[in-house]
Amino acid sequence: MRVVFVWQRFLEYHVARLGAVARVLRVAGHDLVAVEVATADAAYGFPVAGGDNNFEHRICFVGENYHSLSAARVRQAVLAVLRGEGPEVVFAPATAFPEGMAAINYRLESGARVVMMDDAWEGSDQRGPLTRAIKRLVHRNVDGAFIPAPSHAPYFRGLGFPDERIVFGVDAVDNDYFAAETARVRAGSDSEGAGTVPYFLFVGRILRRKGLESLLRAYASYRTACGAGPWGLVVVGGGPGAEMAGHAGPTDGISFVGPCFGPELCESYARAGALVVPSLRDPWSLVVNEGMASGLPVLVSQGCGCARTLVQEGENGWTFEAGDWATLARLMARMAALPAERRVEMGRRSAEVISQWGLARFVNGVEMALQVPRRGPAPWLSDLVAQAWMGRVTIT
Repeated sequence: MRVVFVWQRFLEYHVARLGAVARVLRVAGHDLVAVEVATADAAYGFPVAGGDNNFEHRICFVGENYHSLSAARVRQAVLAVLRGEGPEVVFAPATAFPEGMAAINYRLESGARVVMMDDAWEGSDQRGPLTRAIKRLVHRNVDGAFIPAPSHAPYFRGLGFPDERIVFGVDAVDNDYFAAETARVRAGSDSEGAGTVPYFLFVGRILRRKGLESLLRAYASYRTACGAGPWGLVVVGGGPGAEMAGHAGPTDGISFVGPCFGPELCESYARAGALVVPSLRDPWSLVVNEGMASGLPVLVSQGCGCARTLVQEGENGWTFEAGDWATLARLMARMAALPAERRVEMGRRSAEVISQWGLARFVNGVEMALQVPRRGPAPWLSDLVAQAWMGRVTIT
């Protein structure tokens, strides 16, 4: 079997997932080809993912920015690669994107199967009934939905996917990497006698939906009420809303450090006291995976798709309603007041929980998706909509 994965751009966690899957598929006698649409984008600002790839790698637009491309160019280029590779199964992003629609167009003309990789849920999808109806039509030409967790399944059932066409595990990071790197940093701090100075850590793109404004307000309230010895707040990230850093107000204790990647990011995780993820709406939020793999307790907004799955209230952290900065301020105070030993215990619990959500879970999901059979013929209107809908190039 020839299997193709398509992603807009390969970030480090994409490469880690592909490497893990490639090893398993090779043993089973299958070929894996990874298609990257473009090598740059305007959303993440990540450097080009490194490492020695153990899979075939195709790039549609070398040196070009994904967000400078038209949907028509993306769909045409991805479709051309798929025609050339001739896979039996294509794993592709959601049908909102042109690369996802290219996979469906390839399915219509080739008889191949398509598995949609998506992490939307009812809290992140703000579209109306008409859009939902169109999506249901398009999805009649999608054979399986590869989604993060059972928490997301009701949303996909509503889009026309029965349980036997839903598999889990799409949102995973290389837990072992984050655990090892943060352990190394902490060991170095201990050997120097410096210890770890606790601070609250935010990691993410600076977009309005990430809830940074709410966090800044919560932190100001926490700091005012705290009195002596408040924790600092370190903000890691950049993005279209990075100018927010210049409008944070006079609150002391906030450090905007800009984007960090690889070992530098792991150092931020290692020295933090807790990770705060205040998103107003987020399909999943992989930084929670990273923080938990790094052994941190977490404060996570219920606007994050992962909150219901990864946060065990009082054991490895707490959740709060999206935008509720007052409750977040109280939880920050509660976290900072805990004895260090209790926070370490909560961090260990984070690591235990996330250990079940690593690369092996992603690989298992792929293996299960490969067993999902092709759907029967879709109604003519579904085919017509699938051919007409181009998808959109947008920052999400």
